[in-house]
Amino acid sequence: MAERALTDRLDETIDAIVARGDATAALRDPELAALTRVAADLRHYPSPDFKMRLREQLQRRTNMTAVLTDTGIREGFATVTPYIRVGGPGLADFLAQVFDAQETFSGGGGGGGMHREVRIGDSMVMIGEGEPGVGVMPIRPMAFHIFVKDADATFKRAIAAGATSLGEPEDRHYGERAGFVRDPFGNHWFIGTPLGSQSLATALRTVTPALHVKGADDYLEFLKRALGAVEEMRAEGPEGSVRYARLRIGDAAIELGEGEPMPGSFLLYVADPDDRYQRAIAAGAASIMPLTNQPYGRMGGVEDATKNQWFFSGPMPASR
Repeated sequence: MAERALTDRLDETIDAIVARGDATAALRDPELAALTRVAADLRHYPSPDFKMRLREQLQRRTNMTAVLTDTGIREGFATVTPYIRVGGPGLADFLAQVFDAQETFSGGGGGGGMHREVRIGDSMVMIGEGEPGVGVMPIRPMAFHIFVKDADATFKRAIAAGATSLGEPEDRHYGERAGFVRDPFGNHWFIGTPLGSQSLATALRTVTPALHVKGADDYLEFLKRALGAVEEMRAEGPEGSVRYARLRIGDAAIELGEGEPMPGSFLLYVADPDDRYQRAIAAGAASIMPLTNQPYGRMGGVEDATKNQWFFSGPMPASR
């Protein structure tokens, strides 16, 4: 018998969660697992129209999943992959020593220098090594939330490998034991080990970009318009500021909060690069790479007002 449609299974799961029933079977369904975790997180909200809003939000997630089936995404990659530019070699070695990263590719970069790709857990990170002024992406540090088995041991390895402490490991109120470091290239790594169900680990990959911006509330809305991001959770700070937010883009997440800006560069796999590029421009971003057909697909890039760069990659329509 043919498997039931995802929307039908989603409806059944939401009904079970709202009724405080047993929805654990959905966690074994690859298509439903992430949606079920979101539903479980949100079920405690007391709003009387919870069921309707939850269904609408998860339906959007379902539609996004369907769109992702034809993005030309490379095996092992997610919808959003960070790209770190550094002035020379060494970062890949640091990531290997500290986080057991495995290099999966290295070769000459399109703009000169060396291009590397490393896997950390279930996540990919791309690294560009080259002198300042070579290529579109500037050399600058980025910030990441990373999950490990033992935050204390990983923190010690990071310090031994040349990192600087930004905060000793301790139990944090958000359900993690975490310590913070700055690597020799200036990148910030928020090293966490889950302590229980409060942890964000169930909703995030091994490595998740953490964006710090001024005016996080406005920027969050920009990401929704420009990238089709879906807001999954938000914790407000003083005077309604965004202390923390988690956004979903396809099968990847981005964390966002108010703070000193640390802009970065990201590759996004999308079904229609032209549409996403134009939407980002309409939302206020500026073009830094006009859409072109490349051997690996169609690609274009923009830079937003916070200096974050977004490069859209996807299949080339037959008409082009």
